[in-house]
Amino acid sequence: MRHNILIVDDEQLIRQGLRARIEYLGIDVDEMFEADNGLMALGIQDAHPIDLVITDICMPDMDGLELIQQMQKKNNQIQFIVLSGYAEFSYAETAIRLGVKAYLLKPVSNDDLKEAFDKVYKEMEQTASIRQEVQMKKRMDREQSAYQQEKALNGLFAEQDLGVINREKLCRICGCEKDRWGSEQVFYLAVLHINKESFEHERFRPVDHELVRFTIRNIFDEIDTSCEKQMVNSLSDPKQLYAIFTLDDPKKLRMEVERIFLRMRSVLEKKMDIYMTTGVSRPCSQVHTKTATEARIALKQRIIYGNGNIYFYEDIRILGEQEFPVSQLHLLEQYMEHNEIFKVKNLVQEIFSEELVKKYGSGYLRIMWIRILNILLHHYDRRGRNAGEVEKLLQSYNLPDQIQSIQEIRQKIVEMVMECVSTESVADANARSKIQMAIGYIQEHFAENLTVNVLAEHYGMSPNYFSSMFKKEMSRSAVNYITELRINQARELLYHSELSVVDISKKVGYEDSQYFFRVFKKYLGMTPLQYREESRK
Repeated sequence: MRHNILIVDDEQLIRQGLRARIEYLGIDVDEMFEADNGLMALGIQDAHPIDLVITDICMPDMDGLELIQQMQKKNNQIQFIVLSGYAEFSYAETAIRLGVKAYLLKPVSNDDLKEAFDKVYKEMEQTASIRQEVQMKKRMDREQSAYQQEKALNGLFAEQDLGVINREKLCRICGCEKDRWGSEQVFYLAVLHINKESFEHERFRPVDHELVRFTIRNIFDEIDTSCEKQMVNSLSDPKQLYAIFTLDDPKKLRMEVERIFLRMRSVLEKKMDIYMTTGVSRPCSQVHTKTATEARIALKQRIIYGNGNIYFYEDIRILGEQEFPVSQLHLLEQYMEHNEIFKVKNLVQEIFSEELVKKYGSGYLRIMWIRILNILLHHYDRRGRNAGEVEKLLQSYNLPDQIQSIQEIRQKIVEMVMECVSTESVADANARSKIQMAIGYIQEHFAENLTVNVLAEHYGMSPNYFSSMFKKEMSRSAVNYITELRINQARELLYHSELSVVDISKKVGYEDSQYFFRVFKKYLGMTPLQYREESRK
């Protein structure tokens, strides 16, 4: 086993001598570093991984014993050999107390130096072996725990007759200790569905389901929340994941689940082009198969009311009423798209009318507010808004609980929509400028491997927003524009040159000549060779 060694001594000749002797003795070393004082040694430790330090005791600014203490604070795995000209027992006693593996007096013989290295290396290997075993056991324990979590939640959603999952098992699933839970603990089960839009922007293919689910789980795990939560993959559907949430306050738990969903949506759509819809069960004190069925039924509401939202089973009655303003929500998106503020104000008045709020109560307010937040986030995210603006929006998820009157809610929503729309007009102007630059770039580089994702990333835009703005500017998609440029260049080459179809296909950006053949025929209704013959008549 090879190690990084640091030699610390204020005398250059001693450092050079030690280096030469270590090389002469054939001691396995990866890299060897030198320092003439303690401060320099600490700097080297910060810059490089150090396994073993050979240090003098008496040095200016910082003695060897103090250096050992400082280095151990940063990394308690480092081993030390003390090499000193001082034979006082007090130094040796302190060195032993600090865990120094060898204390050698100058001048040291080759045999003593080799023996010290053999001793330290042997202990380091034993320590590494023990550490590896511990890490392996921890990893196996984590994998076993993850397997049990996955098995338990999948069993529920597979409608197996598992009965009620008791508190102890739920603790294991959520990865928390049961002693932390009170007797009034409430649970939500959720099923998350990855929408097909996630695979329509070239970044992910249908075969990448596992990668997409891994991404979703990582983001889910990183979200700070006051509730306990756990997520696992569905073993029966590659486009789904299952989650469980728990807290002792039902109202607060729902707000936390909504907040987690909104935050995940913002990150996934903006940065990864991943889109998802979530169905959530009723709050319950015991989890069973029926709870999972409720989450699935809630998810099915997406068929009626659209993807990209969060649906709670307890809201289905409200959603199912004829008066529920689904069409108004679609109109709100359209009015925002076209900056029609006056219509937005009237529409918000309709959505939050006295009649509807009185009829459905606080549940209606929460449903509509989360849906409107989704709409606002969509507008923010596809225009690449900064993190501070999105964070401000996310923090307003509990707005209905903070405002005392319907009028205040209406006013606040209109204000937020106006802020979103007004700043978007500036963002759109900037985006149009970037699109013009992108057009110039495409015209010069159309024969290269250009994709919407590559172009969007190059100009600091999301793929969705880039595609939308490009189509507005050019009345065609970026993909179609690139294809047209390639086909027109191919026509010129077919007419003016004697290059083969294979060579022409490569010159205009198609490595696959058969694919070029199909695209050309689709656009012009004839093969490249037929076009060459017809154009030269």
